[in-house]
This record gives sequence, structure tokens and C-alpha cells, in this order.
Amino acid sequence: MSGKKEGFRPLKPPVVTMFVCGPTVQSRMHLGHARTYIFYDALARYLDYLGYDVTFLMNITDIDETITKTARKENADPLEFSRRMASLFLGDLRHLKVTTVSRFEPVSRHIDEMVTQIQSLLKKGYAYKAGGWVYFDTSKFRRWGRLSHQSKRDLSLRPLELSPAKKNLTDFGLWRPEELVRGRWRSPFGLGSPGWHIQDTAVTLPILGTQYDIHGGAYELIYPHHEAEIAQAESLTGVHPLVGHWVHTGLLNMEGQKMSKSLGNVVTVDQALQVCSPDELRFYFLSVHYRKEMDLLGMGVAQQKLREMRATARQFARSKKSEEYSLEPFETALNDDFDSPRAINWALGTLRRAAKESDPTRSSRLAWSAIRAMSLLGVNLLGES
Repeated sequence: MSGKKEGFRPLKPPVVTMFVCGPTVQSRMHLGHARTYIFYDALARYLDYLGYDVTFLMNITDIDETITKTARKENADPLEFSRRMASLFLGDLRHLKVTTVSRFEPVSRHIDEMVTQIQSLLKKGYAYKAGGWVYFDTSKFRRWGRLSHQSKRDLSLRPLELSPAKKNLTDFGLWRPEELVRGRWRSPFGLGSPGWHIQDTAVTLPILGTQYDIHGGAYELIYPHHEAEIAQAESLTGVHPLVGHWVHTGLLNMEGQKMSKSLGNVVTVDQALQVCSPDELRFYFLSVHYRKEMDLLGMGVAQQKLREMRATARQFARSKKSEEYSLEPFETALNDDFDSPRAINWALGTLRRAAKESDPTRSSRLAWSAIRAMSLLGVNLLGES
């Protein structure tokens, strides 16, 4: 929100509450998604190492037009289709060693909460009905655009959900008359389905409360999705700010273009794991700062570095594990906006020093410090080949 690095101050230490936007499960997870989830898993692991008690919530969007369209092509019920795809998503996360998520919430379980929240927004004057829809009135929320640092003029050039029934170009749908699942869902606004943005608010407010510490997701979600979440939640509760720290990941590109389902240039996780190990993928993604864009062209260099680190680390696998090591430079790097590339380079340099060190005790201490450091990022230097 401030556009600068700030000291991390959780609301109720040692508890840390974190929400990350999960997948829309119309297809298999691709590597662009994997980069995002691996980063937040590494962040949660490190917060746990620092002594925090992390509650990590992730939603699963199982109601969406794209899901309905894909399910109909397969002659399947949309909810049954999304349950199957969600199961595959969870399997992919396990393969990537993403283990820190405390709770996964399919948004379809929270329809009643969405209806209640929409009714409340209508009552408070932040929403209105038009043409079978319910829209959020962005002109009533004075902080609209603050997260994406856009003026009213900027926002007017980025209209949402074009419709002559809307009061303002940037108003967004809370409820739509479209029936995405046959017979679902009946509401005071008619038979239809919830908008995308209200789904996350219906998940987070009952579980994490009116404020939480970290909200994550890819950079492209800042506008309009995260702006909408702020507007909805703060209008409902009157509490500001909704989130203490907004943390967004950069995009993954394929030959200079964003990897996305709509562009059709995706590499799925299950495809990637046929040629790369989970540790190689984790190492690769964490070798670039989480806020920067990156391209798949760098995978070979990352694999080579990891092979070098593993070869050196295994020389010490049978030596007595040293408990006397310092991770201070590693911690310093991660404490500075989670600079994982600098942390990894420190571990690589430490292993190189260990290989050259003539004192067996000192070399073992150096090696085990690097091994321990990389394990905190979820990368095992003594395991996979």
C-alpha cells in the first residue's frame, strides 16, 4: 500500500495470519502458479523458523464461468468437475513440497456468507441492484484505487464489466443472474451466482477476522481483485486497514510473454515434474527475487548451481552434523524483503568455502550451515539426485 519496504509488525504476535489467493480450478496448475505458491510456502517456513505461529489460509475458486464452460465440454457437473480438479491441485502442491497451508477453503462452501455480505453492503449503501445484478458502488469508497496507486482518471480508463446498467465504469459485480450450476444458487437477488471478488471476502472475514497480517497473490491481481477485496471488507466492517502487509509476486514469462491459460503458453506442474525434480523447481523460482518477472530460460543455470551445491554437501553427509553454525547472513538476506537470491548465493559461497577449508571441524560447520539454510527454503541438498 505504501510502495516501500516496511518493518513487519504482526497484529497479535507471535501469531501471523496470512491469506493467499488460490487457484481457479478449471485446469491443471501451471508453473506461473507454482512460482507464487512456492514463494509463500518459503515465506511461511521462514516465519515459523523465526518463532511465529503462522495461520496460512488459501481459497480455492470452484465457482467460475471458465469452470462451467470447461465442465460442459466434458459433459460434467461443474461442481463435480471442480472437486476433481481441486484434488489434482492439492496433489501438485504436495509434489512441490508446499506444506505450510493451514487451511484450504473452496468458495462454494461460503455462498450463504456471500449473500449475507451483499445484503449488508446494500443496506449500508455501498451496493445497488441493476438489471438482475448487484454491483458495488466504487464512488462510495473513498480509498478505491489506493493499493494500485491510481487516480480517478486512471481508473476511468480501466472500466470493469461493461454494462449500461452500471452507475460507474469501475463498479464491479457482487451477484450476477447467470446460472453457473443448474439449480444453484437462490438468493434474495434471484437465482444466480456470486461475483469473483466477493468470494474471497466471504472466506477471509469469518476465518481471519476484520484484519490480518499478510495478503499475497500475483502482481496482476492488485487491480481490480485486491482493490475490490479492500473495498468490500472495509465497507462491511468499518475497520481500516484490512491488511497489514501486501506482498505480491512477479509474473513468470514464456519466451517474453506472460505464462497464462488464456494465451495457451502454459507448462503444467505435472509436465515439468517429468523433467525436473521438486527441489530443482523450488531452487529455480527462489533464485529470482519474488517481486521480479522471470523467464523459463533461466532453468538450466539454476539446475547447474543446485547440482554443484548438492555435490559439495554430500561430501559432508556422513560427517558429524555440526550444531554450531551461524545463519546470520542468510537471515539478514531474508529479513530484507525476503531476498532469497542473496540467501541462496550465501549458501553456495559457504559450501565452496567448506570444500576448500583444511580444518575438518570448520569445513563441517560451514557445510551444515548451508544445508540447514537451504532446508528452511524447502530445498534438500542431501536428498534428490
